[in-house]
Amino acid sequence: DGDVTLRDLNRAMDWSLPDDEAVTIAGLVIHEAQSIPDVGQTFSFHGFRFRILRRRRNQITAIKITPIDGDAPAPDYKDI
Repeated sequence: DGDVTLRDLNRAMDWSLPDDEAVTIAGLVIHEAQSIPDVGQTFSFHGFRFRILRRRRNQITAIKITPIDGDAPAPDYKDI
């Protein structure tokens, strides 16, 4: 779910994604992409790959996050 806070995600996954420019994972992707990405777009930053799985209007509703270093992929975060 794009509404997952970076703080909660970092704690749950033991990651260190920056939370100084955005509060949620969707906010971080939008900030880094400098636009609202389309479904299927992929971005790499902060050591992770972010793939947009689902979007509703101007809201990212599902993102797949994979560490770039080859670790096992993180679960998909989807709308509840």
